[in-house]
Amino acid sequence: MSAHIHIRHKTNKRTDSLCIGIITIPHMKKTKYGQTHIMKAYVDWFEERGVRVIPIPYDTTEHERYFNMINGLLIPGGETTFIMKNNTFIETVTRFFELSLQEYFPIWGTCFGFELLMSLIGGFTKFKKYPAQGLYPIKICQKSRMFGKFPPRYVDYLENNDSTSQNHDYGISPNDFMNNLHLRRFYNILATSVDNNEKEYVAAIEAKYYPIYGVQWHPERQISGPFIDFFISELKKNKHTCKAPYLRNTMKPHKCVQYPEHKNLLCYFF
Repeated sequence: MSAHIHIRHKTNKRTDSLCIGIITIPHMKKTKYGQTHIMKAYVDWFEERGVRVIPIPYDTTEHERYFNMINGLLIPGGETTFIMKNNTFIETVTRFFELSLQEYFPIWGTCFGFELLMSLIGGFTKFKKYPAQGLYPIKICQKSRMFGKFPPRYVDYLENNDSTSQNHDYGISPNDFMNNLHLRRFYNILATSVDNNEKEYVAAIEAKYYPIYGVQWHPERQISGPFIDFFISELKKNKHTCKAPYLRNTMKPHKCVQYPEHKNLLCYFF
């Protein structure tokens, strides 16, 4: 199968009333544009389908106000070791996580965000090395809400092509995951992959009883329509009302100067 598979997407009639909150990522070093950012790829992933993005300052003290403005939350990627030491960031995400358990409120974690979702439940702050940079297939482990309605040809593409854009240094093995009582009670492992050294790690999870999802790779950078369409279907189940302009209509992105490996990509700075 060609790696250039195309999936036709249906126009979503209700997305113009939906908002996703995205936590801003603090920088290790100050930049000339700002001290936090959201990569443009995340914004485009949602706003190209009519879902408005609301940036949530990682150091906000207004968790409930932001929570009631949005239909779900995205925790993006970032420098794992640096952000895991940022207590303010961890406390903010923890508060949103706690609020989400009181109603139907979807949360999505990508890369570092995926790791943080496991850390909050698993009770650990350090991850083992699972470096993976580049495109890799994934191995889907079981039936799930996330993959349940994917077209069979897209599932085949995910499993039999270099289909997922991996860019991380850390992760968790399936054995370590299953040996953690809290993780295996709260989440299901949906998929695994292998790192640059052929070591297997957990690549996708979903909570058993809550709309909480995480992937170790970056679907916002590639062919990933079924993933975003699934998460939008989850956002629709939240009852919050949203009124906000499109972020990309109100701000100008700049090059992601804080990421040497991504300096040609664009970020919104705050």
